[in-house]
Amino acid sequence: MRSKGASVWDYSVVSDILNVHKAGAKVAASAELGDFTVDFNSEGTVVGLEIMHASDFFGSVSISKEDLSELREVDILTEQRNDIVLVMIRLLGENVNQVIPIPTPVLTQ
Repeated sequence: MRSKGASVWDYSVVSDILNVHKAGAKVAASAELGDFTVDFNSEGTVVGLEIMHASDFFGSVSISKEDLSELREVDILTEQRNDIVLVMIRLLGENVNQVIPIPTPVLTQ
């Protein structure tokens, strides 16, 4: 796992999975939507994200496996709008500086 700032992340070229978590956060629940798993803490805040087949997903915005393996910083960004939480991932690397929206399931209690 690599770490910078508030997030830790790992990208596996072999399994093509990107994992991102807020440093020190405890996961209380997870929700899956296709190739995405979103982790929540006990307050329902998004604290982690796993993207399977990451190169397929990010390839649609011209980010390659090589770009993913050379990331210098990854952050999970959230924005509350009424009853909806928008989840985005910020990727920063040699050839990448993008904020990408993530399809996110809603956690119901």
